[in-house]
Amino acid sequence: MEDVWIMDFGCSRHMTGHRKWFSSLNPVSTKDYITFGDNGQGKVLGVGSVSLSAKLLLRDVAFVRNLGFNLVSVSQLLDERFEVCFKKGACCVLDAEESLVCSLLPFGHVFRVDLTSVSVLAPCLVASPSADIWKWHRRLGHLSFDLLVRLSSMGLIRGLPKLRAEKDLVCHPCRHGKMVAASHIPVPQVMTSYPGELLHMDIVGPARIASVSGKWYVLVVVDDFSRFSWVFFMELRMRRLFENLCRDLGLEHQFSSPYTPPQNGVVERKNRTLVEMARTMLDEHRTSRRFWAEAVNAACYIANRIFLRAFLGKTLYELRFGRQLSVKHLRAFGCRCFVLKKAGHLDKFESRCLDGIFLGYASSSRAFRVWILEAKQVVETCEVSFDETMPCTTPDFELSGHDEEGTPIFKDEEGAVDDGDAGATAPAAAPAPFATSSGDDGGPLPTASSLPRRQAHAEAGPAEDAGEVTSEIVPSRQV
Repeated sequence: MEDVWIMDFGCSRHMTGHRKWFSSLNPVSTKDYITFGDNGQGKVLGVGSVSLSAKLLLRDVAFVRNLGFNLVSVSQLLDERFEVCFKKGACCVLDAEESLVCSLLPFGHVFRVDLTSVSVLAPCLVASPSADIWKWHRRLGHLSFDLLVRLSSMGLIRGLPKLRAEKDLVCHPCRHGKMVAASHIPVPQVMTSYPGELLHMDIVGPARIASVSGKWYVLVVVDDFSRFSWVFFMELRMRRLFENLCRDLGLEHQFSSPYTPPQNGVVERKNRTLVEMARTMLDEHRTSRRFWAEAVNAACYIANRIFLRAFLGKTLYELRFGRQLSVKHLRAFGCRCFVLKKAGHLDKFESRCLDGIFLGYASSSRAFRVWILEAKQVVETCEVSFDETMPCTTPDFELSGHDEEGTPIFKDEEGAVDDGDAGATAPAAAPAPFATSSGDDGGPLPTASSLPRRQAHAEAGPAEDAGEVTSEIVPSRQV
């Protein structure tokens, strides 16, 4: 029975007790034993490859001491993507392309293959194709095996012989020279069942330029279910304070692996989207980079109202709050605008408004955020008229040499995260507590009424009823 291989359903792996069948054999470093039906055990001396035919190469074959039979495991063949077909009087082994690779004849109540006539050639049948593909793999600069076989089959390269594809070929130099990070396939389905069940968070920064109110970092929070997002601006990274907050509220704080952004891909993608939108809005009218936080805040506001959750067919805002919103009140970031002066002792021939730059939308009121050029401060007001056709420049704005044209907002243009220490500080002059409000608010905001008091006021309809005329008074906005 030395030259006979038997097909065995109960065998967990291919095995033989005869060294001569192996075209390659590697010793095992651990003590491994095979247990037989009579509870006897045989020690595994090595593992290697055996050829049953010119097309059937058995891999991971155990060399078992004193084993008198050569056994082919049906389950292992199936694991190797072969098909085993049994018919009356015959057993066939097919490859993935349903080509016949080996046939076995019945012998009593088992199927066997007699290799008496090919036992001497078996190592050659295995070694020749393998040696050829390895040789040409190295000759062609470690070309991938798949491409090498494809080129060989197409006959496009003169002098390249026909090469046969082999499974599980591993080239160590290729691993060292070409290894890349594993791809992270996005999960298409919605993993949570209601808003607020899971929040994704990430910190972007520090920025290259401090914002108008001295902020260097932005914390981005994304709801997993609705993808609705919030942004909070900070002078410092205060990780310990956040961890204490999670502990006090009974929240579970999960982490991604170091240097593996795809594991936190939801918020990483949101970071990129917000930074790209902000950078584009700043570039359109050459608005000062010092307004980067206002631009990010406006980008977040817009994204929540226009982006769709593809698998649910609704906007982020509707998924979060259950209702739709109008976008008629939205205006072009950085455009020139005019803020109505409030009532007071205003000269009859004095201007009725203040020039400003439109910076976005208030987070806690139905108002617009405007940078007043004369006062050099941000106000929140609903008494605004816009001229979206005309950009507003800031020639007298104090840039301190930090706002050169083309300067990126963040050190990484894609909004990468700076993994500093928990107590690391931004280049700010003095510590500040963790920001808890959205928008670039460095303290209580002045209102239009706190500016030089003048005569006032004008009436108009709701913001959602306002048309798209570029010069009009819009007293309120849809929240």
